[in-house]
Amino acid sequence: MLLDKGDLDGAIAEYRQVLRLKPDDAKAHYNLGTALTPKGDLDGAIAEHRQALRLKPEFPEAHLNLGVALRRKGDLDGAIAEYRQALRQQPDDPEAHNDLGSGLRDKGDLDGAIAEYRQALRLKPDDVKAHFNLGMAIRLKGDLDGAIAEYHQALRLKPDYAEAHLSLGIAFKFKGDQDGAMAEYRVALRLKPNYPEAHNDLGAALKDKGDLDGAIAEYRQALRLKPDDADVHFNLGVALRLKGDLDGAIAEYRQALRLKPDFRGAQNNLAIALKLKGGADGDHH
Repeated sequence: MLLDKGDLDGAIAEYRQVLRLKPDDAKAHYNLGTALTPKGDLDGAIAEHRQALRLKPEFPEAHLNLGVALRRKGDLDGAIAEYRQALRQQPDDPEAHNDLGSGLRDKGDLDGAIAEYRQALRLKPDDVKAHFNLGMAIRLKGDLDGAIAEYHQALRLKPDYAEAHLSLGIAFKFKGDQDGAMAEYRVALRLKPNYPEAHNDLGAALKDKGDLDGAIAEYRQALRLKPDDADVHFNLGVALRLKGDLDGAIAEYRQALRLKPDFRGAQNNLAIALKLKGGADGDHH
């Protein structure tokens, strides 16, 4: 199948051709929707999955993938309803439990999310994504040791899982193990060099160790990859101010505020930096 080879455009053209000949082919509507989602055509994907379900209401995979597209669109309630519908039709689908868990987590229902991830793992104990997601949810509940155990489990199954290395590093940081954290950030970056979050977290760790030049380099790298991240502009501003580069710091705080106007930390630091400069620049609003 073209979709398995990653040829989305070819697959989409093929499914459209099938539907021209057989407009009532539920599987073709489903396949087309599944191919449109990674292309970013979420409205098209949603319409195709809905059409598939009109033609074949007992179609758990279509409910599941409709949920995925709705979640990407930001319609969490719609997504959760579809995941639940998929599970009513196919209760033993670990992927649906995992996706429902992520929808509940995004809604702030951590206990519900944890229950779904655990159910996914009961059905499929070596589900890497479910171990990782369970670790994330447990960490948000404040159980660092439980989270670390899940990340280790995910990494045992998939050692080159960059996101799990980063999350493990963040958990180590909260445990007070800065060296362990930095080691994990570096592994994450070795596996995925264009990983802005890992550059930012490594930058923060280097700053805490007193390596301002290293920190500044990491923040700049993060911003090359993701220029619109207000938090990283703020972090870079802090590091530049500590280096004595007030003008650079002021520019970064301003950039952070352009991206996030109600960013209190950036407002406060900008005011302090301008004061340190003696209120130069005629900056009186």
